[in-house]
Amino acid sequence: MKKAKWFTTVLVVASITLGIIGCNNPSGPSGSGNGGNSGEQTGGGTQEVVVPEGFVLVKAGSFQMGSTEVYNDNKPVHEVTITKPFYMGKYEVTQAEYEVYCSYGSSSPSSSYGDGDNYPAYYVSWYDALVYCNKRSIAEGLTPCYSINDSTNPEEWGELPTAYDDPLRDTWDAVKCDWNANGYRLPTEAEWEYAARAGDNTVDSLTYSGTSDVNKLGDYAWYRDNSNSTTHEVGTKLQNAFGLYDMSGNVYEWCWNWFTSEYDENTEGGNNPTGASSGSRRVSRGGSWRYNSDYCAVSDRYDYRPGIRFNILGFRVVRSSSK
Repeated sequence: MKKAKWFTTVLVVASITLGIIGCNNPSGPSGSGNGGNSGEQTGGGTQEVVVPEGFVLVKAGSFQMGSTEVYNDNKPVHEVTITKPFYMGKYEVTQAEYEVYCSYGSSSPSSSYGDGDNYPAYYVSWYDALVYCNKRSIAEGLTPCYSINDSTNPEEWGELPTAYDDPLRDTWDAVKCDWNANGYRLPTEAEWEYAARAGDNTVDSLTYSGTSDVNKLGDYAWYRDNSNSTTHEVGTKLQNAFGLYDMSGNVYEWCWNWFTSEYDENTEGGNNPTGASSGSRRVSRGGSWRYNSDYCAVSDRYDYRPGIRFNILGFRVVRSSSK
């Protein structure tokens, strides 16, 4: 039976000043932020992959996704193969990075929950994250991944949805992703879990990202037991085996997928799954500073409506690799 987040509803209601343009501010300066145009290069007749600054290369491979333990929404366990390597940000997108391209709505980071350049961005909706990804891609000369009404320019997407029943949602929820583009995007849920497991790919062999010992979780994660009820600067805990920080705890991270209460073998299994084609809520992963250790598990899944901004919700970005 799924864990009850009894307090979430109250906090969510308090946070539903959803749209208010948010990320639709002028584009940031060209070339700013980590990553740039480094991409992949070849030299001396031998292929050499040059990983963009601030990212790690996650190689292709297979793993058992989900868990046999406790909760219905991380079942059934099924084998997934990531056939294409990808770059994943070492850190959650920081407030300084986010504010180069985007602004918050009526809520913004504060000292109450962590405020500073190296703190993770939060009060960021799923829609905000799409805008950030394309604006940063365009500024850095990369091919944007997302398109709405055949446009990759967020300035042409119009206002963000401002309520659950906002008719603008129909337009934004029809967003398309070019999986071959080299720009920034959100990870798929499968990519996220694969990276969080960091090579420990057997079902239930790894509990958290970095350790299976709850007594050592505090070495890797900011969560309820050690966070003092606030976010913390990214990268201040231990990295997992792939060199990724804060994959458990700090802030929940948006993924691309629509949420389904149980994995659907038709949409979640197989090679490079991208999830269901429609839904009402998007997946978030990784736990947060507010919740206990259960929510930090690599297989734990939760869902939020894509327009919500919340003090436990942030994101990290990935880029597809051609190698």
